[in-house]
Amino acid sequence: MMNDSHSKQSLPTSAHDIESEQTTASIDTAQSVKSSEHDAHELLRVDNLKVDFSNSHHQWTRIVHGISFTVGKGEILGIVGESGCGKSVTAFSILRLHERRTAKYEGSISFEGHDIFSLGKKQLRTLRGGDIGFIFQNPMSSLNPLLTIGQQLRETVRTHHPSLSKDEVESNCIEALKDAGSDNPESWMKQYPYQFSGGMLQRVMIGMALINHPKLLIADEPTTALDVTIQMQLLKVLRDLRKTRDMSIILITHDMGVVAQMCDRVEVMYKGRIMESAPVSDIFAHPRNPYTQGLLAAIPPMEGSRPKRLKTVSDFLKQSGSDLSLDDNAIDHAELTDNVKKA
Repeated sequence: MMNDSHSKQSLPTSAHDIESEQTTASIDTAQSVKSSEHDAHELLRVDNLKVDFSNSHHQWTRIVHGISFTVGKGEILGIVGESGCGKSVTAFSILRLHERRTAKYEGSISFEGHDIFSLGKKQLRTLRGGDIGFIFQNPMSSLNPLLTIGQQLRETVRTHHPSLSKDEVESNCIEALKDAGSDNPESWMKQYPYQFSGGMLQRVMIGMALINHPKLLIADEPTTALDVTIQMQLLKVLRDLRKTRDMSIILITHDMGVVAQMCDRVEVMYKGRIMESAPVSDIFAHPRNPYTQGLLAAIPPMEGSRPKRLKTVSDFLKQSGSDLSLDDNAIDHAELTDNVKKA
């Protein structure tokens, strides 16, 4: 429940109101972010990232609209939002994984002070799978069905450590699978992806992402297609690895429950924009943005009687008194940041 000072505020109703309120909010937010970044020993910084894609007619469409965030050393940052909001596009942009002919970037992304957009091909290959690991959403489509798990893990090690002996490579592969929760890594090394369940495949992907001891791990909805029990096991693996390796994690998800379990801070995304950025405890206790409030209101209650119909985000915005609709051009970062729910 918000305090009275928050509840008496209303949403801006004109472009002039939005612009004037946002100017003050942006200055305050920027100062706050700079302070927290310094304290957190910043590892990754994304500044005003914009991502455009072209179609077959060479027409460009903006998918990510000038987002900014940081990741501190040893921190778990959650990026949460509905399907299609730009979470994965943002994650792929960090390692420049989009096809160059059909995607273009604006803004900057720096890792340990180095501008990723200015890196050459060799430097980028060193970064990918080296200092930055990536767990893809669909492990079956990310692994080669014609190669054993061992062959694919060995290739990952040799790419970044060509001077290692055969025994050292094998040892690293087995250790990575153990860290990912495999109880029989030697056997797993000899098997093919089709012989594994979804949970086992995701453990392989985690092991592959961890094999070169990255400083930052990007996990793109790593538990989406898994049952709840396996999901909890894999999330525990990630939490434990964060502690033992002092590793930073960007966790991309649409599940607010996963955010609550895993994250230190959260970025809430909608249609390529950051709607709200806050520590995870603040997001759940005092969500300030109407869109965030709508996401939380759509979660089924764990206690009491269940409503006949759950609220949607648009329902919540209407009931909160917002005049912001959800068509393609209605919601803008400047309109929603720092808005609060009406009484």
